[in-house]
Amino acid sequence: MKLAFVSTILGYPWGGADAAWTAAAEAALARGDQVLLALSALTAAHPRVAALVQAGATLVVRPPPAARPVFGRGHWHSLRRRLGAYSDPAVVAVGAFRPDLVLFSCGGTDDLVVEADWVAWLAASATRYRVVANWQAEHPATSPDHCALLRKLFLASDGVFFLSERNLAVTRRHLANALPDARAFQVPLRWQPADASPWPDASVLRFAAVARLEPVKGLDLLLPALHEALGSEPAWQLNLFGRGPDEAKLRALAARLGLADRVVFRGYVGGLREIWTENHLFVSPALDEGVPMTIPEAMLCGRPALATDLGGAPEWIRDGVTGFLCPVPTAAALEATLRTAWAARARWPAMGGAAAAAAKQRYLPEDFLRLIA
Repeated sequence: MKLAFVSTILGYPWGGADAAWTAAAEAALARGDQVLLALSALTAAHPRVAALVQAGATLVVRPPPAARPVFGRGHWHSLRRRLGAYSDPAVVAVGAFRPDLVLFSCGGTDDLVVEADWVAWLAASATRYRVVANWQAEHPATSPDHCALLRKLFLASDGVFFLSERNLAVTRRHLANALPDARAFQVPLRWQPADASPWPDASVLRFAAVARLEPVKGLDLLLPALHEALGSEPAWQLNLFGRGPDEAKLRALAARLGLADRVVFRGYVGGLREIWTENHLFVSPALDEGVPMTIPEAMLCGRPALATDLGGAPEWIRDGVTGFLCPVPTAAALEATLRTAWAARARWPAMGGAAAAAAKQRYLPEDFLRLIA
């Protein structure tokens, strides 16, 4: 079988949204398939991509993001007749590869709509394709033409895969279509049983946020919420694991709030055991999200999770039993949820045990294989 993997995420390095297609490509190569990868230079720099190439995959680097036209309702049939030059060399390379199936990994559900070359090529070539939608806004605002084209793209596909049932439900409502070939699936996690560690010493209770330091992760809400909810409490610390463009802003905010000695910037840490050996509660104050892989990973490591009630978070977290759900992504709501969690801190070890049991029951480590079935 000949498989092409195309990522529409052009402005970010390899991250959680790339875990599913990467694992699928590794499995495809292992079973003897021919594999082509069409990725940005940022994503292509990751060691797992290098390993795929070493194992026999062909790599085509996509150009950086640029202003691209958005096709509307009236263009669909004319696209079926379009053959010619494409501005993205990856389209030409995939066309020459003649894949049996193309898997598009999209950062946002509607990424394909602005990929004019790919839309045109799909219409002209009639190649089978599937879509992984890694993120869906809770309240999308798009034009009728935009929705019409996205609906056509999804209905013409061989399947659309969402990270949560909630993301799928939002998309069905937004597009006013049942999308019969759409389904939710689970991304493979980096967790291994050896990552579990005993409950840490509780003389200082430590929160861990594991995320890229960027606005959508809501960390600039978390710091003032912690200041208001727990500023007078003596024995807590927040560890931020990750890097990103907001680091300087978050350091300045922590200093302004008088939390410079409470908030520790730990950078990127690859091993889960290194994170959860010393931390007690996972915190994800995201403004919009699919399913952070870090939620089930923390739970599988025996730690309760506090997260915004977005995307797939409530599919993993049972409020008050395995963690805490913040109803809306605001500083006030987050402050209230942190107060609730802090008041229940004596139950955190038991909640961590319940979280591990629930996550192990739910986690399907080979679910990603449905992408290339």
